[in-house]
Amino acid sequence: MSAAANSAVFHAAGTSGSAILLIHGFGADRLSWLANQQQLSAAGRIYTLDLPGHGETPLAGGGRLEDLVRAVAEAIDASQIGPVHIIAHSLGGAVAIALAAMRPDLVRSLALIACAGLGQGVNESFLFEYPRCASAGEAEAMLRRLVSRPRLINRYMVARVLEQLNSPGGREALIAIANELRQIESVIEPSLQALAASPLPRLAIWGAADAIVPLDEERLSDFGGERLILPDVAHLPHIEASRAVNERLLDWLTAQS
Repeated sequence: MSAAANSAVFHAAGTSGSAILLIHGFGADRLSWLANQQQLSAAGRIYTLDLPGHGETPLAGGGRLEDLVRAVAEAIDASQIGPVHIIAHSLGGAVAIALAAMRPDLVRSLALIACAGLGQGVNESFLFEYPRCASAGEAEAMLRRLVSRPRLINRYMVARVLEQLNSPGGREALIAIANELRQIESVIEPSLQALAASPLPRLAIWGAADAIVPLDEERLSDFGGERLILPDVAHLPHIEASRAVNERLLDWLTAQS
């Protein structure tokens, strides 16, 4: 592990190859990639981190997208691993897009999974209710909204959510970030326009049954790049369909080498 700015810490897996950074989504942390990072390490060295306001990283600034982007950029600079291939989910996808537009020198390619800012908005009730879950039952019900197969939600995942929510400042941090996500399309639009006109390789992966960030074919078409749409999969394709997603990502990363 190597320390980075803003109290962020990179966790590395693998010893050689291109740097591949995995950025998690809203309310999650670096452990949300456990079904992916071992397989993806065949393509390079995997790095994960907790975004500000998540996991072990305290909130930086007021939860604005630019605050999260700055924290990731400073972490990459401090660890001297750039430029990196980025694989990002949901909120992490919005961070990745803004980072690529702000610091193109740090990003080699983007693979975006259920990306906030590229869909039909972010579900308002989810953003309001998630940070306010107070019991195991409420947390489980909230997590089940993320998947098409509820049996994928286990007690460990529920306990992890409550642990983070009940950490000092945990709920307040997610409420602040949720307020930014409510307007993420307008916040991220300048970055989207910049990337749409750039040669940066990009891949979008989506679950056709996603009710948290519903698929928007027109926005994806305008954004350009390659895509993989998975039927009967909801907001967590990298968990629900990990085998198919890992295979596609490995092919993608190999093609960028």
